[in-house]
Amino acid sequence: MDEAHIVNIHINAAKCTACKACELACSFTKEGVFAPSLSRIRVMQLHDVGMNVPVVCVNCADAPCIAACPTGAVRRDASVPVVRIDEEECIGCGDCVRACPFGAADMNEERGVAIMCDLCDGSPVCVDHCIYGALSFGEAIPTAQVKRLAHAHTVAAQYRGR
Repeated sequence: MDEAHIVNIHINAAKCTACKACELACSFTKEGVFAPSLSRIRVMQLHDVGMNVPVVCVNCADAPCIAACPTGAVRRDASVPVVRIDEEECIGCGDCVRACPFGAADMNEERGVAIMCDLCDGSPVCVDHCIYGALSFGEAIPTAQVKRLAHAHTVAAQYRGR
C-alpha cells in the first residue's frame, strides 16, 4: 500500500501528561466501559526518562499483523484506510499481537479477541478528548521513519541514563 495515503494518529509525547483521557474515551466508545485495559491506545509512562508516550497502531504499509493472522481476520480497510480486526473471524490466537513491532495490538481476554485502533472510522475519539494537544490526526509518517525515530529515542534515553 502507498504510505502517502495512510492516515494516522500523531503523537507529541512532550505534551502528554498521562491523564489517560484518551484511554478512557477509547474504552468507553469501543467497549461501553471506562477501562484503560480495553483501550486501543495505551499511555506508557517512562519514569526513567520522564516522558509519557501514547502507543497506538501506526497502520504499517506492510503490516506484519496482517501477515501473521491465520484466519485473515486482520486486514486493511481501504475505505479509511486502516488495519482492522474482524472480531467475528478472530480466533484469539494472539499472533497479530506478537507480530506488532510497536506493541499496539492487544487481547481482550474477556471476549477472547484481539483489539487494535481502527481510527474510529476516521474520527478518533482519543484525539477529540486529548485536552493537552498531545494527539492529532492526519496523514501518516512513513513506517520506516517511525522506526528510526523510535530507535533514536531509545538510544538517546540510554545515553541520558549513563
